[in-house]
Amino acid sequence: MKPLSIAFVANTKNPRLFRSDPAFIYRCENLALALHDAGHHVELLHISKLNCTKPYDIIVLHRPKQQLFLAWRLAWLKRRGCRIIADFDDLVFLPEFANVSPGVVNGVVSLAQTQKNFATHQKALRYCDAFTVSVNPLQEKLQHLMPHKPILCLPNAVHQSWYAVPEAPDRTAVKRLTYFPGTRSHDKDFATIQPVLEQLLHEEPDLQLHITGVLNATITCRNSQLVRHPKQPFAGYAHHVAKSWLNLAPLELTEFNQHKSALKTIEAAWFNAPTLATPIPDMQRLQNAGALLMHNSDNWYHTVKQLLDQQHYAQTSRQLRQRIEQQGTISEFARHFLEFTQTL
Repeated sequence: MKPLSIAFVANTKNPRLFRSDPAFIYRCENLALALHDAGHHVELLHISKLNCTKPYDIIVLHRPKQQLFLAWRLAWLKRRGCRIIADFDDLVFLPEFANVSPGVVNGVVSLAQTQKNFATHQKALRYCDAFTVSVNPLQEKLQHLMPHKPILCLPNAVHQSWYAVPEAPDRTAVKRLTYFPGTRSHDKDFATIQPVLEQLLHEEPDLQLHITGVLNATITCRNSQLVRHPKQPFAGYAHHVAKSWLNLAPLELTEFNQHKSALKTIEAAWFNAPTLATPIPDMQRLQNAGALLMHNSDNWYHTVKQLLDQQHYAQTSRQLRQRIEQQGTISEFARHFLEFTQTL
């Protein structure tokens, strides 16, 4: 295959900060690094800087939105032989599900604004030749909406830069429960496990809960058991994950959350830490690679208790890094992406 020229295009509000968006980092930057290693020319840019006169072979629009003159610019690129792919990693293209989106559920953004945002994503679909998505349920929703266009499910994978980050020494010496909400929209998710967590922290003085990111919750426990860290830039985030003994990934069982990626399990498993997770479909995919599926409060409680046994924990966490790699590396997914582009 001759080297391709591929542009990954962000649609974030602030053009100056698009490279710090975790979704863009995983869905675009990570894939771009692997494609670059395979000999292709890649660019990462904001939609405001898209030059429709450049000879691109492929343009990947991350969460595209209908915008003034976008259709004209993309049509011009297509006439020059470029293929347009849209990538989605959340259920943001169906306005009928805006009411269960985390931003609305947690009071971060209004329902009306979210419906408007989702509608702009949906209107942009018609500009695209094909689509990539992060999970199978998204593929099913998008296929129903765009039945005649090709769609590739391209799961998330550990970021290439994490290969250079060592596992923390004596990671199991401190029983550190980690929760990484990142954004402000996970208060209701955490609330689903807060009572059982408080019970566990009360009964097990050696447990610590480390929260990295924004979470509005008053947690009852010993002062020494709760450590809050500010939201981390991606460059420093891996070092926090590397210290995890047991990771927590609770979600409300909403239609929106059923379409989320198991990225939290992927990240923790890279450092051989299991993740207790709500059984959304992508977590089910990784139940032999670090995701321990929790169906009710009793599951959360008894699983933590069992993992306090050193032998049981060692067996559960054994070779998680190798097992998560077996689910697919970004280099493999880059090959799948290139094969997909050849069919367009």
